[in-house]
Amino acid sequence: MGDDVLSPSIKALFESDDPVGSEARLWTELRSGGTPLIETCPDDPRTRLVTFLWKADRPVERVTVNETVSGLPPHRRSLLPVPGTATWFLTWRIRADVRTTYSFEVADASGTERVPDPYARVREPHDFAAQMARGVPPLESVLVCPDAEPLSWTDRRPDVPRGTVTEGVYDDGRKVWTYIPAGHDEPGAPLGVLVVLDGYAGHSASTVLDNLHAEGLIPPTAALFVQNGDRGKELSCNPEWSRHLAEDLLPWARRRHPLTEDPAATVITGRSLGGLCAAYTGLKHPDVFGGVLMLSGSAWWDPDTLRAYLCLADPASNPADTVVGARSRTPALIDEFRRADRVPIRIYQEVGAFETGPPPATPGQIHASRHLRDVLALKGYDHRYREFAGGHDETWWRSRLGDGLIWLRGDGADA
Repeated sequence: MGDDVLSPSIKALFESDDPVGSEARLWTELRSGGTPLIETCPDDPRTRLVTFLWKADRPVERVTVNETVSGLPPHRRSLLPVPGTATWFLTWRIRADVRTTYSFEVADASGTERVPDPYARVREPHDFAAQMARGVPPLESVLVCPDAEPLSWTDRRPDVPRGTVTEGVYDDGRKVWTYIPAGHDEPGAPLGVLVVLDGYAGHSASTVLDNLHAEGLIPPTAALFVQNGDRGKELSCNPEWSRHLAEDLLPWARRRHPLTEDPAATVITGRSLGGLCAAYTGLKHPDVFGGVLMLSGSAWWDPDTLRAYLCLADPASNPADTVVGARSRTPALIDEFRRADRVPIRIYQEVGAFETGPPPATPGQIHASRHLRDVLALKGYDHRYREFAGGHDETWWRSRLGDGLIWLRGDGADA
C-alpha cells in the first residue's frame, strides 16, 4: 500500500521502534477524540484520509468495515493488522462532505459478529435497528466528515414540547401508533396527517415533528406509524395494500382522532421500499394522499428483474441452458408514472448520490431515481428532487424527513 493512501498516524506506528508503546499512545488519543481517524489529504482539499480502526481483544481472523458509500466488495473493505500490535486499520480517501453509517464484521474461530465501533465519535439510534432489536437497540456508528452537511431535525431539544404517542390495534391485528402534537390533545380543528410506513412507537419522526411545530414551520400535523408486515409483499407496488392504507386505515384513524380529510394536508412517507410504496400509493390514491415523501425510495424495483436475479442466485432453479443477456425492463414505479395521466400530488424525492446498488437493481438506485425524476418533470408534476452525500443510509433519512415536510406542508416552502 502506497504512502498516498496510508494514514500518517498508521505510518508512524509501522515505523516505530516501540510499536507496543506507540500503539498505547495512539489509542489513548483515539479514546479521547473518537474514531475513525480523519486526517487532511495534502494534495486534495476536497478529500480526507479516513482510517477505520479496530483494536482486537482476542485473536481474530478478519475485520471488515460495512458502510453505505463505497459499493466495494468485501475484500476491498478488509482491515489490515499492524505487525506487533493488536491494531487493525483501513485507510481510504473519502470526500470531505460524506456522512455514512458504518459497522464492523469481526470473524474469529467462533464465527462472524457485526458490531458498532466502540470508540465512534458519533452514535445514533436508528429506526430499523430499533424495530429489529430485542431490548435496547445498539447505537449505530456514523462517520461525519468535516464538510458534511449538518443535520438537526432529529436532535431532541430540551425546551421543545413533546407530542404524545398512543398505541392502537388496527382491525387486522396490526399495531398503529398515533402521534398528536403538543397542545392538541383536546378535540379541535382537524390536524394534518403524516402516514409513516415501517413505523413503531419510538420512531424518530416524532422528534422531527416536535421540532418543526416548535419553529412554526408546518401546520399542526399528526402522524400514523404503521407497523410493518411482509415488507417485500406489502411495499412493492401492491395495489391491495395501497388501497388498504387509503380506504381502511385512514378512516379507522379518523374515527379516533380529529384528522383532516384534505388530500393536500395528507402526506405518506417511507424509506427504501417504503418510499417506493409511498409514491405508488400517492399515484393510485391522489384523492386521499396529496403529498408523497420518498427517502431513497426503491425506484429500481421490478418484479421480473428481481425474479431473474433470485433465479440466477439459486443453482437449483437455474437450468444449465439459461440464456444470458436478457434485457432489463423499465422499473415498475417509473413505468406506472410514465403510462398514467398526471394526478394532483406533490412529490419530494431524496436519494444518496452513492446509491449504486442493491445487487438486484438494474439500473442501480441512483440511476433509477434520476430516471423517475425525469419522468415526473416531463409529466409536469410539482416535484422536488435532491441528492445527499451518502448512501442508502438512515443517518440522512431521519433528518431529511423534516426538509421534505417543510417543502410539502410549510407556508410557501419552495426554498
